[in-house]
Amino acid sequence: MSGPQHAGGTWDRSGADPARYFGGADGPVPREPRLPPPRGRAATLVPLAGAVTLATLLGIGVYAFASAGAACSGGDAVTLDVAVAPGIGPAMVKAARRFNADRLQTNAGAGGSPGGGRCARAVVRKADPAAMAALLAGRSVPQRNERRPDVWIPDSSLWTALAAPAEANGAVEVTRTSVARSPIVVALPRTLAATLKSQGVTAAPSWDNLLQAAGGTAGGAVTKNATIPPGSVRMLVPDPARTAAGMHALALTDLLLANDPNKDAIFTGMVRTVRESTLPTVEAQFTRFRPARTGKRPIALASERDVWAFNRTGPAEPAVALYPQEGTLSLDHPFTITTADPARRNAARRLERAMGSEAVRADVRELGFRSADGKAPGSFTAQTGVAPARPRELPAPRPASVRQVMQSWSKLSLGIRILTLIDVSGTMAEPIAPGTTRLQATARTAQSGLSMMSNDTELGVWAFSTRLRGDQDWRELVPVGPLGERIGSATRRQAVLSSLGSVRPKTTGDTGLFETLTAAYREMTLGYKPEFGNTVLLFTDGKGNDDPGGPSLERTLADLRAITDPARPVQIIMVGVGRGVDTGELRQLARVVPGAVYVAESPDQIVKIFLRALARRIGG
Repeated sequence: MSGPQHAGGTWDRSGADPARYFGGADGPVPREPRLPPPRGRAATLVPLAGAVTLATLLGIGVYAFASAGAACSGGDAVTLDVAVAPGIGPAMVKAARRFNADRLQTNAGAGGSPGGGRCARAVVRKADPAAMAALLAGRSVPQRNERRPDVWIPDSSLWTALAAPAEANGAVEVTRTSVARSPIVVALPRTLAATLKSQGVTAAPSWDNLLQAAGGTAGGAVTKNATIPPGSVRMLVPDPARTAAGMHALALTDLLLANDPNKDAIFTGMVRTVRESTLPTVEAQFTRFRPARTGKRPIALASERDVWAFNRTGPAEPAVALYPQEGTLSLDHPFTITTADPARRNAARRLERAMGSEAVRADVRELGFRSADGKAPGSFTAQTGVAPARPRELPAPRPASVRQVMQSWSKLSLGIRILTLIDVSGTMAEPIAPGTTRLQATARTAQSGLSMMSNDTELGVWAFSTRLRGDQDWRELVPVGPLGERIGSATRRQAVLSSLGSVRPKTTGDTGLFETLTAAYREMTLGYKPEFGNTVLLFTDGKGNDDPGGPSLERTLADLRAITDPARPVQIIMVGVGRGVDTGELRQLARVVPGAVYVAESPDQIVKIFLRALARRIGG
């Protein structure tokens, strides 16, 4: 790693140009003029520059080592280690230079005693917010050259919510000072935005409409505004575990669904919809913005500043920011104090006050951020794809809500391993809606559910009735395995779709539920994979087991208890399809193993129950 070296306010030409060092996507940063060193300080500059060069070679990632001169270079000086998000780095380097030049005195002497007249200086380095949050929370072991800073300025307060529980590692104090702001927006390719505008689509669609347009499930409490046609776009999301924009997307969804009784199911549908379109970085999303193509066009979740920076690179397909009508959340770059040392805390308070200067506000606007007061840069125009007007701000989520939503994402985004059991007994030919039988509704739900499953999902399908294969009550249609894996001349996904499309009821068949469920539970337990959520998903007519030659309920309960292994948990989801479902036996089975029973009286209810079943992972 190489970086700009700075001593006494002068950029060393041996270091990288700040504009290149911080990356092209961050926008240009004016080069500092090379000034002659002040008299009496020449001897100090060389060893300082050498020390920073060594630090850079070691990979510490120092942005600037700004000294306030001899008064701040002694062993008694208070040096603040300031870790900042990469995008805001150039402005923080300038702020540190001005702070150091002021030679401010702390109010704490050696050992934290009052007075002492110790000079304060700041050293700024870049730090990935996700990695720093994990380090401060004690969730990661420090790697080479990683350390706890005295001041941390991540790109979002959401990271501090994940870092705050680390009581053993010292307090994380999030001050009220925001260094810069950048609202979360929806970025569209400019040609797509023009097409939608010509079709009369509003420039401020709702978040709910955007989710529907991307193929997700609408929310009951989210504002409806059907503008972009459902299923017409592909929503890209930067990884919520690694990016603030992705984490804000989850927080927004959670916030807008707060009062919806189907919140978990809708959130689950959203996660499964976007899981396969999750990219590692915000910048990776924009690589999908290409001149007009057939099929679904991409839309991305990003910060306003990301759109501005991308468009300044002169792409063939620029981006346009949409500002959803309900409002949005912003990356707020909070000034966070992470040291318990009295002298350093005192110096941090002084640095915090310095962050409120007009010079700092101007510097962050030059980088494409709004200043803390919400003022937009003068470069925010239609040409750069962003609007200068302040968007409506939604209330910031509480830290506990942030932690909960990230835990939910972690569980729901894991792989899924499902063995689906479909009842093909004679009663499944009964209608559940005009022109639709119970079996047809079940098969269609299972087919549509495949669209939420990525290729690494492991899935298998059995049909069951009575005596489908000799005396055996079940027959394997597709063995369990990755959907993207080839089975003969087709993928498993294609094989599942084909089997579901061709399944027919056995008109003379009864319901051999007990034998089938026991065999399926045994197979999934034996083949258990800890990196997946392992599930048996059963659809039945709800009439209970009516196989005279099969095992009794008592025998089945005993067999399931014997198979159950707490170290290899497999949940059973049982769905009774149609009216008049008798759930008595099903509920007894669910009490023996980790399981749940649902009743669907219409095709729409089957879809909702499918999502509710997946959502059980949030609580488990």
